[in-house]
Amino acid sequence: MAAPDTPFAPGKNNLWTKILEHQKQQAKQPGSDQGRPDANLYFVGARHSGKSTLLNRFLYPDKLDTPKATEGLEYTYARKSVATNIERKDIAHIWELAGFEKLAEEITGCENIFLGMRQVATAVVVIVVDLSQPSEVLPTLEHWLNKIKSKTGATYEKLERRGSKLPEQLKLRAKKVFGTSHEDKDAVIHTGISVVVVAAKYDQFKDQDAEVRKIMARTLRYYAHTHGAALIYMGGLHSGADKSAKDIQENKALLNNFRALLNHLVFTGPDRKISTKLTIEMDHLKPLIIPAGSDRLRDIGRPRGTDSSGDDGALGEWRAVFKKLFPPGPKKEAEAWTLDNTQYAESVVDGVISQKQAELVAYKKQQQATVSAVRAMAGARGSSDRASRASTSSKSKSSSSSSSKPAQ
Repeated sequence: MAAPDTPFAPGKNNLWTKILEHQKQQAKQPGSDQGRPDANLYFVGARHSGKSTLLNRFLYPDKLDTPKATEGLEYTYARKSVATNIERKDIAHIWELAGFEKLAEEITGCENIFLGMRQVATAVVVIVVDLSQPSEVLPTLEHWLNKIKSKTGATYEKLERRGSKLPEQLKLRAKKVFGTSHEDKDAVIHTGISVVVVAAKYDQFKDQDAEVRKIMARTLRYYAHTHGAALIYMGGLHSGADKSAKDIQENKALLNNFRALLNHLVFTGPDRKISTKLTIEMDHLKPLIIPAGSDRLRDIGRPRGTDSSGDDGALGEWRAVFKKLFPPGPKKEAEAWTLDNTQYAESVVDGVISQKQAELVAYKKQQQATVSAVRAMAGARGSSDRASRASTSSKSKSSSSSSSKPAQ
C-alpha cells in the first residue's frame, strides 16, 4: 500500500495515477500482451565447475570457445522476441556468481542482487556441480540449496512485514507447478522460485563404475526432487571434448534440453506448459534429464543397509552413503581474494586513479607537516609557560623570605 504522502496514495488523482489506471485497463483488454516483468537468472556453484562455459553455451549454443574464468560477479542479459508482438522483447538479467567463498557470501547478502524483493518473483537459479570432483558435489549442492532457502526466507519476511501476499502466491505457484496431486507434494520444500541443478562435466564421469554412478544419480535425484528442482546432466561443453559421433549427438541433445528448459522458465514462466517436449531420462547409466515434479520418492528408493532412525531420515541416509563412497578430501584453507587489475585495464580511468592517489599522498604529507608544526608550537608554548611559572614562583619565594627577616 502506498504511503499517505506519495502521489500513489489512495484517493489521489494526478498524472501518475492516470497512467497506472490506463495500463491496468489495457492489460485487461482481450488479446492485450503487456509482457512479463524482467526475469532474473543466476548461475551459481563451486569454482571451476563450468558455470561460465554453461552460460556461454546457453546464450550461444554453437560457440565452442572457452570463456575466461569468472571471479566475483559477472552480469549480462538476454532478449527474446515475443511471438504475439514482434516489436516487443522480453529481457532476462543474467548474473554469474563465482570465486572465493567469502566474496560469494558478500555478494549474496546484497539486497538488490541476489533474490531480493525486486528479483524473487521472476528468479531462476541454476546450481552447477562438478562431476569431475565427486566428493565436492554434495557439499556444493547443500550449500546453495540452504543459501536459497535462507535468502528467500529473509526476503519473504520483509515482504510480509509490508503486507505483501507475494510470498504466499509464489509458494502456491511452485506447488501447482510441481503438481497438487503428486504423491510426494507434502515431502517437498517449496521456496517459490525455479531451481535447476546441473551436474556438469558428465563426460569425465560417465566411465565410472555402475554402482558409483547409481549412488551419485540417486543422491542428486533425491535432493533435487525434495527441493522442487529440475536435474540435468551436461557434458561435452568444451571444444574437443567429444570423442565420437555418439558423444556429439548425446551432448547436443543434452544442451538442447537444457536450453529449452531454461528458456521456458525464464521467458515463459514455470506456471505455463512448456512448448518443447523434453526427453525425460532417469537411468543412472545414462545422462539424467528430470524436470521438476517428474520424479517420485518411491522410484528413487532409499539406500540399503543404512540406519533410518536419524532426524534427517532418508536425507541423512543418502548423505551418509554418498560421503562413504566419496569421502571429502583434506579441508582447503580459505584463499584470500585479490583483484587482478590487469584484466580490467582502462587508460583513462587508471590515469585518474594514479592522479588521485598522488594527490592523496601529497595531502597526507601536508597534514602530517601541519600536525608536526602544531605540536612543535604547542611544545614551545608549554615550555615558555613552565618557565614563566617557575620565574613567578621564584620571585614569590624571594619576596616572602625578605618580609620574614627581623628588623635590625
